[in-house]
Amino acid sequence: MNYPIVPLCIMLQLCYSWPVPVDKVRNEAKLLAQTTIIRIEKHTDQFKVSPNVVFSGLELIPDSSSDKALDSLGSVEENLGIFQEILSSLPVDNVDQILADIINLQTIIRSLAVSIRCAPLKSRNTDHLENFLKNNSTFRFTIGNVALDRLQKYLLKLIRNLDQLKKC
Repeated sequence: MNYPIVPLCIMLQLCYSWPVPVDKVRNEAKLLAQTTIIRIEKHTDQFKVSPNVVFSGLELIPDSSSDKALDSLGSVEENLGIFQEILSSLPVDNVDQILADIINLQTIIRSLAVSIRCAPLKSRNTDHLENFLKNNSTFRFTIGNVALDRLQKYLLKLIRNLDQLKKC
């Protein structure tokens, strides 16, 4: 068989690419966060839960209601992981696309962290969260809607603060 001979300079061009600019990655993250917020709004229009719901364990769900800015890319990635864990473990209907958006957003945040040379996150201990979700499975709709409400607020805060996040 005869194979065409490809010059080395062409092969190198096929194997090498320029890194994506950080601003473009940030804009993609903001766009995905906005899209997810719209999906959450559509989902939560069906089931309204009082924002004053209180029961033990809700503090495990990230709450961004304070005026404090987001800490770091690592904390954003970790909080998105918590939201992912909650939504994937609860049998809440019609959150598959929101869950996929969170996973994609987490990947984008991870790539932003890599671009500023952050070390990969260590795996976190999710035992408390898993126990909370298992023990309160009866309240899956309430927990799911509280999580979606907090996720929506968290994503709004992420959109506002993403340009200032420059530390690991």
